[in-house]
Amino acid sequence: MSLSRQQIRDLRRLQQKKYREEERAFLIEGVRLCEEALAAGAPVECAFFFPEGMENPRARRLLQALSGREIPLQPVDATTLAALTETRSPQGIAALVRAGETGPFSPAGNREPLVLAVDDLADPGNLGTLLRTAVWFGVKSLLLSRDTVELHNPKVVRSSMGALFRLRIHEGIDLEQTAAAARSAGWRLLAAEAAGGQPAHRITGGGRDLLIIGSEAHGLKSGLDQLIDLRITIPGSGGVESLNAAIAAGILLYQLTGSH
Repeated sequence: MSLSRQQIRDLRRLQQKKYREEERAFLIEGVRLCEEALAAGAPVECAFFFPEGMENPRARRLLQALSGREIPLQPVDATTLAALTETRSPQGIAALVRAGETGPFSPAGNREPLVLAVDDLADPGNLGTLLRTAVWFGVKSLLLSRDTVELHNPKVVRSSMGALFRLRIHEGIDLEQTAAAARSAGWRLLAAEAAGGQPAHRITGGGRDLLIIGSEAHGLKSGLDQLIDLRITIPGSGGVESLNAAIAAGILLYQLTGSH
């Protein structure tokens, strides 16, 4: 049974932020993302696949895994699949995933040694890369400010390569208020500084660190900036104004997690 026109319209609406937020749902596409969603136990509701595009062994294993979880599988033609996805060359499958409910972040109750916070980051590819980096270095919780790009933006989802399914991500956070509460609860607040901060190679984890990554264009908001305990500078040879936010985060996480 093929999808009706109304079903296709309803699914296509999820390409818009307004409807993703209303439905608390989003679409993922491609074998890799669907594999990662399954492996992380994400709430996959159903999958849509183009049979001729799912004939290789890896794709067939994915279909078997989805079926084994009793996730409905809907065959569709290539035109329908292309309508549901945003990439030029859809990878044979897309899936509908419900957005999870993470709940509020409590600085006083959290016992993780390192939490990552993102303030006013607008570029979706940057955020997706930052999520992958956080998972690589063992970060468990991540805070997104109200002004940061939406977590389920399709470009964020694709560039995260499934990392968003492996983190506890708190969205819409008032970072100034949360940072103040964290500081009162004994957390150390850290942020990157273009110049004049502690050299990155000298820092180590402090046991309860809140690392805040700001916008490349604007840095941290003034109220948040005043709360920082340790400013860190990543030495470079110059020639460019600043590092990409995700790259800077990776360097700092490498130091703070003792990965070196």
